Amino acid sequence: MQSQNLLRLSIEIFGSGLFFVAFSALIFWPLEEIFEGEGAARPKLKDLAYLWFYQSYGLWIAAGIVYEVAFLLRGLLPHSWSATVQHQPFWLQATAALLMAEIWVYTAHRLSHKSSFLWKFHSVHHTVTEMTWSASSRQHPVDFLFIIVGANLPALMLGIDLRSIGLLVLLERVYTVLLHSNLKLDWGWFSKVFASPSLHRVHHLPSGNDKNYAGILSLLDTLGNTYQPPAPHEVAKLAPNTIPGIWAEACEDAELGFKTDRS
Repeated sequence: MQSQNLLRLSIEIFGSGLFFVAFSALIFWPLEEIFEGEGAARPKLKDLAYLWFYQSYGLWIAAGIVYEVAFLLRGLLPHSWSATVQHQPFWLQATAALLMAEIWVYTAHRLSHKSSFLWKFHSVHHTVTEMTWSASSRQHPVDFLFIIVGANLPALMLGIDLRSIGLLVLLERVYTVLLHSNLKLDWGWFSKVFASPSLHRVHHLPSGNDKNYAGILSLLDTLGNTYQPPAPHEVAKLAPNTIPGIWAEACEDAELGFKTDRS
């Protein structure tokens, strides 16, 4: 019976990743084709594999690590803390979970660009030079776990409602696909509060590599003096013979051997 349950769970996890890929494809692929036409990047099998794995088994591996570490750390906190948190309304718990996660994402992302050690792993993600929904999860496993585990650990450690954490993870995953889509969307003034695809496009250019670190709340970039709005020349597609194209070629080497020189 136990083996049957494990098999069913494994199949369900496998299917959840396929569902996420299919959902993303149905939403973002047609939009890219409609608005970008011939300029739309076609999905690569490697990127679809990244997307499927990290949205299925990758998330479950991260969840297991978060649960075990949170269980150990919760024992170090006064019981009154978690009791107080659990008595708060759902919306407040969800808001707190989002803020803690976003602060971690911003801090960890910025650190990954400053630390030569962390950059060895994060540089894999910066081989994405043609923005497209399918490449949103092109990451090294260490980089993925560093972000996901750290983002969700505080909320679980404090005993925040698991439903709010689940909603946060779903929102973050879908929003990440949106940010990497080849859609030149900008929220205008509100982009200083919520990140847009155009802002993240800037981040994936060498000229903006030290800007726009936030995942969802670009308010953190605004407060951290790392906010940079898009300019017309920065939202153009990267040509292979330009400086960004040369930089992208160097990043491809990083994906294979992690030897990219950030300078």
